[in-house]
Amino acid sequence: IHVSDASYGPGMDPSEMEAAPVDTAVEGIDWRPLTPDAPSGGELVFIDGAQQVEAWLTITADGDPEPLPGAAFAVAAGAVIAGAGRPAVVEGLSVRRSILTVGERLVELPPTGGFSWEPRTGAAREATGIARRVGQFRQEMELALAERLAHPDRLIVLDGRLSFLRDAAGPVVGAIKSHHRMYLPFEEARTVIALGVGQRTPLFAIGEDRLSWYQRLPGAGCAGWAGILRGEVARSAGVAEARRLADRATAELPRFAGRPHRDPRAPQNLSPIAGLEAQMRRRMGDRRLALRAVRRASLAARIDAAPASLVTVADVDAVAA
Repeated sequence: IHVSDASYGPGMDPSEMEAAPVDTAVEGIDWRPLTPDAPSGGELVFIDGAQQVEAWLTITADGDPEPLPGAAFAVAAGAVIAGAGRPAVVEGLSVRRSILTVGERLVELPPTGGFSWEPRTGAAREATGIARRVGQFRQEMELALAERLAHPDRLIVLDGRLSFLRDAAGPVVGAIKSHHRMYLPFEEARTVIALGVGQRTPLFAIGEDRLSWYQRLPGAGCAGWAGILRGEVARSAGVAEARRLADRATAELPRFAGRPHRDPRAPQNLSPIAGLEAQMRRRMGDRRLALRAVRRASLAARIDAAPASLVTVADVDAVAA
């Protein structure tokens, strides 16, 4: 039995099958555990992002009775570069704060209390529209950092799915630590639970744009789904390149497995990612201070370069409750 922290949501539901077609024959080999050769070296670059909504806004423009929803939020992205024979270093860590509104009306807040916000528009008029748009801004920061740090000798490891990256610039893999659905048919899934540490399954295609595999990390036992990480690459890379990247990730990522006494998501939440997450949270700062600054700045808000007649600011926790 693999036990995980309930704070991070439920585990796999075997009845939840992947909607996109899955092709298990793309690598053209029998389904059995594969043990890649030791990698030839080179740097690994771990990239992750973070986001936090700090206030919900309801904006009223002069003469317009329809309220305009919005949010104040922060997004961050950064990288950890790890190479043989030297300490890992954090690179490119940055934080951006924005005011996001539904539709195309632009809301500006003056800098206040050490906080400043970039006005953004384009959130959809639906329940999850603002949350999805915030996620897009975070993904854009991660992608820009991945493109800047890409190099043929480096392996770029993005935390999570490559849902926003289809044509990678350089060797890029996604590392997915949570499993909420079953991708493989029964017989192929038996290979997953037979994996040892440092082994992977053959490649399988998910839809038209991703090639994927499962691999096992140390630290949570060597049976069942304990310690299983799913990797994926853009299908545009081709099967031969995907095989090379899958082999390198399978051989190298076990030494970066998270430690259970430090991280409830270990071992799948890789240690460089866990350290990066902590630094991003510190850099984003106290959300309560950001909320206070938004409330003060809202008294001088402008919409489409004209004064807004009223901006109501709500605590995200109070709204959720």
